Amino acid sequence: MKLKILVQMKQVISLVILFLVQFINAQEATIGEINNVKKSGLQLVLLSPEVISEAENNTNFIRVANKKSRAEVPYAVYSIPETIEKSFVSFPLVSKTKNDSVTSIVVSNVKEQQLNELFIMVSNSSVSKLVNVFGSNDGKEWFGLVQNHLLTNFVDPKLQQVEKAIVLPLNNYKFLKLDLNNKVSLPIECKNFGIYQSKVNYVAQLELKNFNQKIIADNSKKKSLILVSFEKPQLISRLDFYIRSDLYFRTARILVNRERKVKNKIEKYQVELFTFVLNSKMKTSFEFPEIFENEFIIEIDNQDNPPLEIEKLQLFQTSKYILANLEQGEKYEIAVSNKLEKPNYDIVNFLPKENEMLEVVTIENFKPIKSFSKVEQIQLFWQTKWFLWTAIIVAGLIISYFALGLLKEVEKKD
Repeated sequence: MKLKILVQMKQVISLVILFLVQFINAQEATIGEINNVKKSGLQLVLLSPEVISEAENNTNFIRVANKKSRAEVPYAVYSIPETIEKSFVSFPLVSKTKNDSVTSIVVSNVKEQQLNELFIMVSNSSVSKLVNVFGSNDGKEWFGLVQNHLLTNFVDPKLQQVEKAIVLPLNNYKFLKLDLNNKVSLPIECKNFGIYQSKVNYVAQLELKNFNQKIIADNSKKKSLILVSFEKPQLISRLDFYIRSDLYFRTARILVNRERKVKNKIEKYQVELFTFVLNSKMKTSFEFPEIFENEFIIEIDNQDNPPLEIEKLQLFQTSKYILANLEQGEKYEIAVSNKLEKPNYDIVNFLPKENEMLEVVTIENFKPIKSFSKVEQIQLFWQTKWFLWTAIIVAGLIISYFALGLLKEVEKKD
């Protein structure tokens, strides 16, 4: 009887300790360090691909704390906006001829760019002017584009010249000729001709490393498949191809495998996320809406052509940041855990308007730990290690007390 009671007591104590130890280990997280804070104030913390992956692409699972004081540091999710730059591309003057009724000006679209507008710089004038526009590929045979377009209002009190645009049918003629009618109005001075090109400056992108890539030729379906996989899901927003083949034009798409339950059976199927064209005359870099996957398939339609010789594939993600008020010289810790909930910080009401003045700091030594002690401001007493270990000891004492009492009762009966 005594032995049986001792065995039962041991089992109970083991179960209690196991439960409490598992509760401790449930507070697992991944920790990184922010060390290179060079000045005090609002800083942008660059979230590395490892952080994004560990946080399951959810910034609610992130916390920042002062490494020394353990004080929680509020943060806000911050996106650096895209900027658009416009630059004027001048068209060289080829010839200019003038007679009593017409001034003919020929300019060259040297790179044969597609255009649907032509901009003209004209010296200040109160004269209105009718103009005909022609296009040519050899400068000899001309084809009509615009007839009797009225140019007017060439007066600007602040500038010596005025910019005017002539809307054209979409074309890429190498030469453009403008015939300005001087019959009903005086000549005007045209200074410059050209187009505006817009350039979008995307935020910096981070290259993703450590992925597996396997190319399979499916000759029966006349397709090539590139299987891409990561150890953990990654956020991806750009693909770059390096292809050795010449003269190719292939439709390609990004596919992901999915599962669904149909009549108590698991059915596998594929979802198409993005379609693009690989063209030997175009840039083989493709941006698309972000995907968060640990594996996907790039399917290329070969038709009756040989498979493309793909030398290298690069993957990128758009940089993501959080904004925090950091102190110079202090060291900070960034923790990621899916046990955390969305925080509510005042800093979201104080986002800067000018991102150019912000310093960018990075996260170092990002790695998992077995126990994550939440920072003091968000940590309840029953969540602390002191409470857990105290509970283990108290539980052990209580069990021992009742077990000893039970043993004494048994001994009296014996």
